[in-house]
Amino acid sequence: MTRRVLIYGEPAFRTEHANPYNAALYRAMMANGDVVVRDLNYLGLAFLAPKVVHLHWPELTFLSGHRRWRVFARLVLFYSFLAMARPRGTKLVWTVHNVTAHETRSTPYLRRLYRRLLMRNVDAVIVLTESGIAAVRREYPELRRRPISVVPHGHYKDLYDLTKPRDLARAELAVPADSLFVVSAGQIRAYKNVPMLIEAVGDLADDRVVLGVAGKSSDPQLRAEIEEGAAELPRAILELDYLEDARMATWLRAADLVVLPYRNIQNSGSAILALSAGRPVVVPAIGAMEELREMVGDEWVFTYRGDLTGDVLGEAVAWTTSVQRDPDGPDLTQLEWRKVAESTLTAFRRAVALPSRRTP
Repeated sequence: MTRRVLIYGEPAFRTEHANPYNAALYRAMMANGDVVVRDLNYLGLAFLAPKVVHLHWPELTFLSGHRRWRVFARLVLFYSFLAMARPRGTKLVWTVHNVTAHETRSTPYLRRLYRRLLMRNVDAVIVLTESGIAAVRREYPELRRRPISVVPHGHYKDLYDLTKPRDLARAELAVPADSLFVVSAGQIRAYKNVPMLIEAVGDLADDRVVLGVAGKSSDPQLRAEIEEGAAELPRAILELDYLEDARMATWLRAADLVVLPYRNIQNSGSAILALSAGRPVVVPAIGAMEELREMVGDEWVFTYRGDLTGDVLGEAVAWTTSVQRDPDGPDLTQLEWRKVAESTLTAFRRAVALPSRRTP
């Protein structure tokens, strides 16, 4: 790439308060001064013609909201301005964080229009793991001829203060000193299956276990289900509110085990955040979770098949207490942001080098 190449990220920096992933990626990308990254701007797309528009979670960008006319307008504006930029070489690259959306958004007609426009316009794809290649080609056969690059998800070790001692973190949360603290922390959504975790803890024949659930749910019914289920447990600590970064770090550092019983998932930033805090993780053996286990080691990631039951959680608790681990946490050097940024730029160069094509 030539010097000071313009790249638009969607999103780039505007969502840093919720998830620092994108901002960390683009700051590392700009560190050598060759590129400048900005959040997507429709007029800028049309008149400045960035070399790359980099999409993350496009269903959130285009399908969010209850007003159908706004969804339609977003789709029309974005792809119209992209068409204006195409003759000057702009390419569209999509990082597929999860192959299917966690939640259904908008009307069937608008979802079909969204998919048709996305499939017709994507020039290149980035996935976070090797298993993501087959998953994308299976779910999106329209993209089978587009180049796919593997770029891992960066770690969070430098993005949160994860140095708080375990004892201090547990004292702040009033976690009993003799307990084994099983935690689910982060934004609470249906696909994260927190009620199943509560039920598994209730079926667990181990009175050392204290359940901790922290994070905000925008679904009042789900929140009520969690509160009612936790009330039946002998010991549970809930903080069902938005977690600032420091508070999230406190919850993770207080944990003995982080359990993420997803219904469906391809990749998990929450699992990488927990590992960044030096905490072992329990996840279902779906998506790229086995690949994550192979990367960091069996002592850090416990995978299971089927539903999370009391028996499965009991096995995970026994694993947690019996395995020796490095007090400095798992080796996450493969997930350093400098390497992630270099690999992303390589994928961009690959896309920019593609011959111009007419959108069918």
